[in-house]
Amino acid sequence: MEMMHYKGKVFDPKSNILYGSTKQEVFIGFPYNPNKQYPVRVEMVGITYPDKEYFIERKHGDYFVLEYVVSGGGYIKTETGEYKVTADCVYLLPPGKAHRYGADKAHPYEKIWINFFSSIFTDILAAYGLSDRIVYPASNCKDLFEKLLDLARTNSNSDDAHLDVSGVLFEIILRLAKITAKEGASSVANLVKETLDACVYRKVSIENLSEQLNISKSQMTREFTKYYGVAPYQYILDRKIEAAKHLLLTSSMRVYEISELLGFADTYYFSNIFKQKTGLSPLQFKRLK
Repeated sequence: MEMMHYKGKVFDPKSNILYGSTKQEVFIGFPYNPNKQYPVRVEMVGITYPDKEYFIERKHGDYFVLEYVVSGGGYIKTETGEYKVTADCVYLLPPGKAHRYGADKAHPYEKIWINFFSSIFTDILAAYGLSDRIVYPASNCKDLFEKLLDLARTNSNSDDAHLDVSGVLFEIILRLAKITAKEGASSVANLVKETLDACVYRKVSIENLSEQLNISKSQMTREFTKYYGVAPYQYILDRKIEAAKHLLLTSSMRVYEISELLGFADTYYFSNIFKQKTGLSPLQFKRLK
């Protein structure tokens, strides 16, 4: 089957999706037969060629998004933070949550991707310990994503194509699970993440964290960044900003009170960081509620 191009911006009646340029993106859609309820139903498989203006933002993901970076780089923003992706990375975005991903402007990525619905995939990810992970560097999955493309091109018109694609998806998950298992459940990265997650409402410095965990700062940063795609300091900063956004929209707390609660050095520093991350000052953001 010939791959289709997006023709300009896609109309979204629910105002759920915001698109950048999609001129360099092609895809193959899969038929939907309501009489056949497969545990994995493919929406489409596609490929995105380098385009510095490319991005997709969803207020609420309706399906799983699984993507492989062939070359170049890009970014992902979710409620848990911001991640950089480079060649041979796989990233997986679950439904039900907001996210944004796009190309690095200096070195935009080429990527192969699949969007699919599934009633069982959340349980599968949990069974293999992959529920909380988004980015998998050095995935060695290029052959499997190329296999997805081949299946889409040759077999997407068949109802049973969903079953063929399911087999490849399970192969990908097993390969990612093996990578995660080799890194170890008690890895430095997981230990650092658990400690940082407990520090959202505390003052924290990477130097003190290094001493507390008896791990060198360089090793801690290297291991954490390799596993989660973002440096420890950036990770905790993103978590604090997400907490601040929630408090600004749901509480009557003043900006200085939120700054103190989240352990920022002062309100001025907090306001500057908040604006860098969101494009709005805390007061401007608060007025959105």
